[in-house]
Amino acid sequence: MTVDDAVAWMARGLALAAAVAALELLRVRRALADTGVFAWPVLRRELAGAPRGVRAVADAVLSYRGTLAVLALQLAAALALPWIDHPAPAWIVFATSLAIAIRFRGAYNGGSDAMLLVVALAVALARSAPDSRLALAALGYAAAQLVLSYFIAGVAKLADPAWRRGTALRIVVRLPQYQVAAAAQALLSRPVITRVAAWAMLAFECGFPLALTDRTVCLALLAFGAGFHLTNAIVFGLNRFLWAWLAAYPALVFWVARLHG
Repeated sequence: MTVDDAVAWMARGLALAAAVAALELLRVRRALADTGVFAWPVLRRELAGAPRGVRAVADAVLSYRGTLAVLALQLAAALALPWIDHPAPAWIVFATSLAIAIRFRGAYNGGSDAMLLVVALAVALARSAPDSRLALAALGYAAAQLVLSYFIAGVAKLADPAWRRGTALRIVVRLPQYQVAAAAQALLSRPVITRVAAWAMLAFECGFPLALTDRTVCLALLAFGAGFHLTNAIVFGLNRFLWAWLAAYPALVFWVARLHG
């Protein structure tokens, strides 16, 4: 896999991830209105001490209408990503995603928003300076963030007795915000199944750095990871995580092939 191949595949994944992120927020746009739970007149109070110019820009970009415009721009840029090699669409996705993150004081949808920013930045840098060390560094950055995202999550879970016993998973499936189907809840309420599933996830996440050691190991772990995210999308509705993480996979495939080619 060449640098151009890796960036092209990442751009396709980024297009899906950014489009899904924009569409999901447009779907719940009433919550962003001035009468919604994420009303800008309430959020802007945190900028009371900011310079007037900063507050003016924030009001223009992060107000209800401004946010809708930002989401529409993100969606348009996402649709252009697979077809236009110019770095502009990737930079637009990065900028709009960052603006949305600022509005929600970090992330609306947790780690998937952070990974979306990582991939968007990597694609934007690689397309800004193709066939250069910067492009290689951008892919290396995305690959490193991918490995660390799994490893750190695994280590954090491993330190928690509830995850080691499998009880944490049983609690998660019952949380009302995920609206897990009754059949899935019944299946994942069985202690043996939840313990096996929990340890499979712990082994995958904690052992993910092994992907750097061999091409076959890398592809096997990525296949498991894709299945893991697909399952989470089906059971928990975590659609953004599926596409955001898959978009980073080509960077790791490229670097493992380069290290062991």
